[in-house]
Amino acid sequence: MLPLRSSWRLVRGFASASSKAKRELLARYSGEYPDKLLSKKQKTPTHMYVANAETAERIAQYLEPHLQQSSCDTVLELNPGVGHFTKHLLDRESQFRKIILLESMEYFMPRLHELHTLYPERVKVRQGDLVNIWKLVFMDKMDNGMRVAELLHDVPQRPYTDDINMLVFGAVGSYAFFKHLINSLIFQTSLYTMGRCEMILAMPPPIYIHLTCDNDVGYLIYRSTTVLFQILFEHRFIAKVPREDFLPLQAEYKLTKSSKLGKVRSVNPEYLYLVKFVPRRNLHELCPPQDLVALWFFIKQNYVSRRNRIIPNLEKWVPGCGPRLIINPHASEPITPTYPDESPQQLPQYTTQSTTMSNRDYYSGINIYTQFGDLRPSQMLTLFTQFRQWPEYQESSFLASMENALLKLETVNDEDVVTLPEEDDIGAEELLDEAKPTPATGRQKAKAA
Repeated sequence: MLPLRSSWRLVRGFASASSKAKRELLARYSGEYPDKLLSKKQKTPTHMYVANAETAERIAQYLEPHLQQSSCDTVLELNPGVGHFTKHLLDRESQFRKIILLESMEYFMPRLHELHTLYPERVKVRQGDLVNIWKLVFMDKMDNGMRVAELLHDVPQRPYTDDINMLVFGAVGSYAFFKHLINSLIFQTSLYTMGRCEMILAMPPPIYIHLTCDNDVGYLIYRSTTVLFQILFEHRFIAKVPREDFLPLQAEYKLTKSSKLGKVRSVNPEYLYLVKFVPRRNLHELCPPQDLVALWFFIKQNYVSRRNRIIPNLEKWVPGCGPRLIINPHASEPITPTYPDESPQQLPQYTTQSTTMSNRDYYSGINIYTQFGDLRPSQMLTLFTQFRQWPEYQESSFLASMENALLKLETVNDEDVVTLPEEDDIGAEELLDEAKPTPATGRQKAKAA
């Protein structure tokens, strides 16, 4: 055991090193960024900013082959900050005719308005928070407001089956944002009512793993949100970018033994994943728009526990349906990678390639013991399609259950819409190692008052 004097020296040494690092950070960025982004490290901030021009240059190089393939002429940048990455968008004058800069912090607005002054026809600047758009959707629902419409005022509209209406760039650490994107497609509200925008985002590895894993990774990670995301979106991993190149800086990563998702959070914690994803153009061929909510409820309800057995569960809604699933005369349609040039060996651990979806991708050898967790997303879509086509569907208790669930969700916000309780449910705090807020004690409340 160290003597008391030596212990104090160590403490002072660590404090001195920390203070020195903080001073260096302030000296490097204080002229560009507010103290709010520099003074405190965070485990997983919802909003992140490209810290310097070198990082923006590296990201632009990663994206070059992907942007060359795009014919879209409109881009939206989330939280451009001082405009490090914006400069690269402006350099592509022949490609990007309209650049929408959507900034959540007032601090950066004067500098962004200068860009609008320089490029009045090409650059549109608006203060708003797209990452938390689900909150605006809820408030609009409560008072019939127009907050979302005002936020997306400059976004071009296109029919869903047309080419993408815009590219969205940014760095996002909010799990609720990605769940809202699923909601937007399912309930045909918010962002995706204006067209199929393609997102190119830097995001924390645990979120991307959760959304793109397969059922081999384990029941705690492969969940209903995973299945829905892969049915609705095509996705592609682009590159790993150092987390230290984004502000605010990341707090020291500590893996606790009690963590249920330790193996996921221990994958590349020092990086963000640069990825792209876009809604499937043929989604409404796979599942008609009027059946999307039923698909959502079918998946959410049956994945309350991924260990639920398929035939016993479905027979609660359609008695005697088991033999139809066991004796299936139809041949299965193979699925293929969405991006044939993508190498599976170069993907991050636990993630999978995006594949085509089919409503004729039958699970081989289904029996009374087969669990919902055994099915990959395309097979889950196929199972719903079979269920939807049965003559008993219209009279089944499934529709009544769905209507009751939707009525209960009328008065809750978008965050709750996608979180029907699941067995051992993992929230954003567990997925991203965020500290759960603790309720204030009576003494703390009195002190605050």
